[in-house]
Amino acid sequence: MSSTRRRFLQTLAAGSALAAGASQAAKSTRTPFDFSADIVVVGLGAAGAATAITAADNKAQVIVLERQPMATLRSNTRLSGGYIHCPDKRGSKKALLSYFTALFSGAYDSLPSVGEEEAVSKKMAQHWTDITPHLVDWLKSLDPDLKMLKTGGGAQYVNFPGAKECSYAVYRSSYQDVINNKTTTYNLPKSKATEGEALHQALIHGIQVRKDRITVMDKTRAVELITDENKRVVGIAAKNGGKTIRIAAKKGVALCCGGYEYSAPMRKAFFGGLPVAGWAFYGTIFNEGDGIRMGLDAGASLTKAGSCAARMIWAPPVEFNGMRIGVTTNGIGSPHSIVVNSLGERFANESLITGGITNNCFYEKACEQSLKTLTFDNLPSWLVMDETMFNSRQLANVTRSTVGYGFVDFKNNADALKKGWILKGSTIEELASKIAATGGSSARMKPETLKRTIDAFNADCRAGRDTLFGRSKSTLQPVEKAPFFAIPLFAGGSNTKGGLATTADREVLDWSGKAIPGLYAVGEIACGLNRGGAMLTDALVFGIVCGKKMTQA
Repeated sequence: MSSTRRRFLQTLAAGSALAAGASQAAKSTRTPFDFSADIVVVGLGAAGAATAITAADNKAQVIVLERQPMATLRSNTRLSGGYIHCPDKRGSKKALLSYFTALFSGAYDSLPSVGEEEAVSKKMAQHWTDITPHLVDWLKSLDPDLKMLKTGGGAQYVNFPGAKECSYAVYRSSYQDVINNKTTTYNLPKSKATEGEALHQALIHGIQVRKDRITVMDKTRAVELITDENKRVVGIAAKNGGKTIRIAAKKGVALCCGGYEYSAPMRKAFFGGLPVAGWAFYGTIFNEGDGIRMGLDAGASLTKAGSCAARMIWAPPVEFNGMRIGVTTNGIGSPHSIVVNSLGERFANESLITGGITNNCFYEKACEQSLKTLTFDNLPSWLVMDETMFNSRQLANVTRSTVGYGFVDFKNNADALKKGWILKGSTIEELASKIAATGGSSARMKPETLKRTIDAFNADCRAGRDTLFGRSKSTLQPVEKAPFFAIPLFAGGSNTKGGLATTADREVLDWSGKAIPGLYAVGEIACGLNRGGAMLTDALVFGIVCGKKMTQA
């Protein structure tokens, strides 16, 4: 029996157990509730904050459950770059709708849709068209001190219809006039905050000024949805200080608690390649699939559960729950470097890993299985560089992500080299031998293979043309100045983005396609984007949509 077939059968078996759990949950409505609100929101990242704030502004009483302590809350929103998509309000709405329709369905020109959910995609695109031009204004309304700094460039997918006419724009969150890309602003005063830290502070300020309608219960981990005899979600059970508490939700529960980056069972169920050993993420370690598990318990269906905002990233030997913690990786595709697989061979244009329209889907290339040997030769891969590249930049971003927020203790390249996180060889052959000594798939790397690959690349650099993959001429600088260095690359990125199936208004669907009354999901747990990252924008847009929808229930 194939591993894929076995996983599918295990999922079916688990589904039976989960269904039984849902039945048990329905009986539990006879037990008194400890707290009550109109709406309960699980998770306090961008999705949860936008949902709670919008619901409160529509006169709802809201309780937000957050498993982390507020004093040290590190959500994916906070760890992010703080980029918000906000097209010009004066731009063409028709062009913007065309662009967003392609973004959600994946269809443009003569190419077919990859979404297979056209009706939902169209309405999601309409929501984005209606809301994104006003996001900067909305964020500034939460905290007038927030500055949103416009970045260069327009729409990322230049071939999509409407891309040139929709007056696209992207902004970075900041409380300063200039963003310093050298140090983190975590734990600094709000006035110093930039990137995701600034966005987090603005959202928390928006929550705090609505404290008459929003109550945050931190250090409280949601564990089970409570349904009535009609399978309507009427509340939620959570753990707080070892005690189980029950909270009634008159209008429903919104699951906004992120993806499953650090759930090994869910990775094995949904990912390709090597689900545990071959993947890493540079988002928060607190995303363990809680919302997906609770949704399944209540009868929810899944869609595109294996989808991620991911590429290939460096993951030093730092783990949580037996899984590597990655870092936001610098230098891939840069001059004086190449990426090779575990055999020592190039397998793609390195610029595709982090640039352009492929940086949020390159993980699919990383997870390809060799049809000759049935092995995953690209997991791990290796970023190989010479001394020029090694000295030109830090290999990990230090202002945000897992480094900036203390999950990975990266100080600089030299310190990582001293720790053994970076391999070094006086020759290419010596470096290849050290890579092989790391074991696993890389044990097959031969010094002569890597040397041959480097020699061929260097010859292409001198000729000014990448004969294998067409890499940009501006990046074609040889890997020739000793010593040489290498770091392992894994499939991964900031977060998973597939999970619970929903309507465009974020109502969670069961396996028959019907909305489960009282249950909603927003953010990474149920992202509908078939192209691109833009996870923060997606979280804010559908948090606003969901907050309004729930108050109308």
